[in-house]
Amino acid sequence: MKMNAKRLTALVLGLLCLISMLALSACGGDDGEGKETVDPNKEPATLESIYTAVSAVVPNSDKLVDAADTYLSGFFGAAPEDFASYKIVNQSMSTSIDEIGIFEAKSAEDVKKLEKMVDDFFDFYESLWNDDYLEEEYPKLKNAERVTSGNFVMYVILDDDARADAITAFENATK
Repeated sequence: MKMNAKRLTALVLGLLCLISMLALSACGGDDGEGKETVDPNKEPATLESIYTAVSAVVPNSDKLVDAADTYLSGFFGAAPEDFASYKIVNQSMSTSIDEIGIFEAKSAEDVKKLEKMVDDFFDFYESLWNDDYLEEEYPKLKNAERVTSGNFVMYVILDDDARADAITAFENATK
């Protein structure tokens, strides 16, 4: 019986050691995995640098024009002074609904408000959709996306490829 008690005690201690080691490794040593690398020589992102990066990968972005402040108030219920900066571009004389909006929040606390504002805009825009519009444009609106990085919130209403490229450019520009 003593031999079995010693073996059982050794087995229990061994299992406790194994569980402890696994728990410690799960808590994470600093192996660098999963961390974004930040180039210390890179200038901080600005609205213009982000828009430049995004528009460089969006086909026909040169045909997008700045939306008037009335667009901001009418569709978003906001005013320019609500943001540190913002830029909305869309088609002015086309049947395309391509659109890009980038907002810089004044503070980290304002980011959630901006995200909600954009989500509400998507709902509002979709509620306005008329079946008489060009059918091929609707998937752009239905698949519109909002992304956030730091104090910047961007939305894109573009076709699948352009939307994916714009999001990647945004994420790279805001790292």
